[in-house]
Amino acid sequence: MLLQRPTSPVPSEWLLVSVDWVHGTVALRGELDRESAHHLADALTALAAADHPCWVVDTAEVSWCDAGGLRALAAAHAAATAAGRQLRLVRPSRCVERLVRLSGLDEQLAAAAAAPTTARPGRGNSPAGPLGGVSRPTAVTRN
Repeated sequence: MLLQRPTSPVPSEWLLVSVDWVHGTVALRGELDRESAHHLADALTALAAADHPCWVVDTAEVSWCDAGGLRALAAAHAAATAAGRQLRLVRPSRCVERLVRLSGLDEQLAAAAAAPTTARPGRGNSPAGPLGGVSRPTAVTRN
């Protein structure tokens, strides 16, 4: 894993994962596929310690998503639900939006967002804001 932000565009076989601890957002850039999908789970596991009632996944810069990436998004939704939280998919790239819509995951995410939530004591309930705050980008290459 690289712990520095690449200065040039992310090579197509990489997935750059940025965690915004302040807003509870995970931003993905590059290819979300079966080889890199576990990094989304790792980022959300780390984010779970930050006490956000809603986990936000920004896929605007995902250039490729296959069934492994879709499984990771579905697993992220299941993990959020199991933890008593919501998962919001924001700014989906064209490839992510298409797979999410074709699979029906968009309906599950919409149903979860429409369900009433109860504020948990000691937890912030502010909506996710723009990407910013403290982040630790990580570039991952395929082996």
